[in-house]
Amino acid sequence: MKQRRTILVMLCLMLVTGVTAKLKLPAVITDHMVIQAGEAVNVWGWADKGQKVTVTIDNHRTTVRTAKDGTWLAVLPAMNYGGPYTMTVTTGKESLTVSDILVGEVWVASGQSNMEFRLCSADNAEEAALSAHNSGIRVFTVERTMAKTPQADVVGSWTVSTPETVGDFTAVGYLFARELAKRLNCAVGIINTSWGGTDIETWMSPKAIESFPKYNPLVEEMRTADLDAQAKRWQVLKAKFDKAVREECGERDGWYRTDFDKSDWQRLEVPGLWTIDTLAKMDGVVWTTTQFDVPEELTGKEATLYMGMIDDDDVTWVNGQRIGETKGFTVKRTYTIPAGVLKAGKNELTVKIIDDHGGGGCYGPRYLYFIRVGSQRIPILKHPWKYRISAVKDLEGFVPDNPNKYPSRLYNAMVAPICRYGIKGVIWYQGENNANRAQEYYRLFPAMINDWREQWKRPEMPFYWVQLANFMKPVDTPAESSWATLRDAQNATLSLPHTGQAVIIDVGEADDVHPKDKQTVANRLSLMALNHEYGMHDVYCDSPQPVRAERTADGNILLTLRNEAETLVCHDRYGYACGFAVAGADGVYRWAKGEVVAPNQVRLTTPKGVVPMMVRYAWGDNPDDANLYNSAGLPTTPFQIKVEPAKVKVEPAKP
Repeated sequence: MKQRRTILVMLCLMLVTGVTAKLKLPAVITDHMVIQAGEAVNVWGWADKGQKVTVTIDNHRTTVRTAKDGTWLAVLPAMNYGGPYTMTVTTGKESLTVSDILVGEVWVASGQSNMEFRLCSADNAEEAALSAHNSGIRVFTVERTMAKTPQADVVGSWTVSTPETVGDFTAVGYLFARELAKRLNCAVGIINTSWGGTDIETWMSPKAIESFPKYNPLVEEMRTADLDAQAKRWQVLKAKFDKAVREECGERDGWYRTDFDKSDWQRLEVPGLWTIDTLAKMDGVVWTTTQFDVPEELTGKEATLYMGMIDDDDVTWVNGQRIGETKGFTVKRTYTIPAGVLKAGKNELTVKIIDDHGGGGCYGPRYLYFIRVGSQRIPILKHPWKYRISAVKDLEGFVPDNPNKYPSRLYNAMVAPICRYGIKGVIWYQGENNANRAQEYYRLFPAMINDWREQWKRPEMPFYWVQLANFMKPVDTPAESSWATLRDAQNATLSLPHTGQAVIIDVGEADDVHPKDKQTVANRLSLMALNHEYGMHDVYCDSPQPVRAERTADGNILLTLRNEAETLVCHDRYGYACGFAVAGADGVYRWAKGEVVAPNQVRLTTPKGVVPMMVRYAWGDNPDDANLYNSAGLPTTPFQIKVEPAKVKVEPAKP
């Protein structure tokens, strides 16, 4: 009996532990996928060890055997544009089918929040959505996650472009795909793997990070850290905060009512992310309120409330009536105020702000904040704003985990699993988070590009990026700038082959790090792809770049630029090239006036008393006066360059 029981237990264990591995494909190989044309097609997955796996698509078929760990990789011949196709993957006992496959162009879109930025928040979003009936454009969005070591798979799915789905697509990625699809008449797939507020280091592989000893202590700390325990601790605290938000006293006690006493609420500057001590380092729920005046003739009519962005989420009331709510810190608020809500004289606007993490508050330029009744505008920033806290996110001393805490975490979780997938190239929009360490970017950025090329096993893989936009307050005198330095590091990385840079020094917004004009960004990226990768050499794609700066015999400067278009153009009513600054031996920069004197040359008038040593152009956080373009409409890249001596002795300009 005992022996029979032992045998029975062993049989049960065999049934449990000997179950064959289920045939499985990675998330990126699924319905609606786009295969890269002209490249061998990698199909991989998992099954029981030693099994034969047969992959069939169109007229192509190949059979492979799984490795000891159950993994397998099948490589099929390259395919031309076309589809839809169906792929079958079979073993002796199982079969999987992948439907609605197209063959076209595939690009990875990666970076931080400006790549993650959704189309629904961009300029002309409604118009873009209405024209989004294009089944040939598909986007695979990698779900955000982190990992200590390289992972085998991601979470995500391919989504076909429709007016209903396109709003959640990466704006830059989708608009880039739309340009390619229109010009190439083919399917275009975008793999969006991006995460807002991230450093470049988290996107680099562990091998690439080894070249930077500075990160060795962090790598070792990550290796030994119990990140699972930290994640569980965070989930407990987050659940506690979510409960506090649901049960916060403000809504329960009617803080939105006009008859609720708000006399003891504290003053608050609006717009602007919270900077006062009580709010700057706090996450939680904050109620804000203000009054606005309505003329008698505008009462009784439907109105629209416009506000800028709110970090993170909001619920809004006018005169005690709830008029709307929005989630997301990059979305401008627009709410309909029903007829009959506004009254003559004083009215009250109350906004409950839920700040989940990071900065909080209403932000964006002042002109975004108003109420429209017909053709009339009613200001909502005229009277003081006040606030009161109703819930606080108590982390109990815990420091939340984040992608930047350790290097390589997003590479491990969001890039490594897709490196086998065939792609044409990469578009990249990142750098804002590294601007405070801009000097390091001169080495980090090219290392990251070479790293990804190595991981994809394509040393010449096209890699195009977006240079940092103009942002923050312009300055009246030339000054040092970390953003300008990072742009210079991006510019220097053009020394790598098969790279390109979309200059958007004319697209940014002083008050918002997320410019809403994503069409110009995507268009300039697409110009490089069309010219360099698809043979459309009649497409101008590169911004003017400095070649040399020479002192002339009269003590001024002749600047030569590489310009592929017909000529240079100054967007100035007087024809002057602005945004230039010159420094002498003292290193102090002074503004210098420029004049286009040839299709690729600008003459700079040296400030009096200065023997020029260096020239800078558009060097600043927000060089709003930079106005030098080529005739194809592309702005000159910001730069700094050493001035070469004249062939004859030069005297400083007389004071």
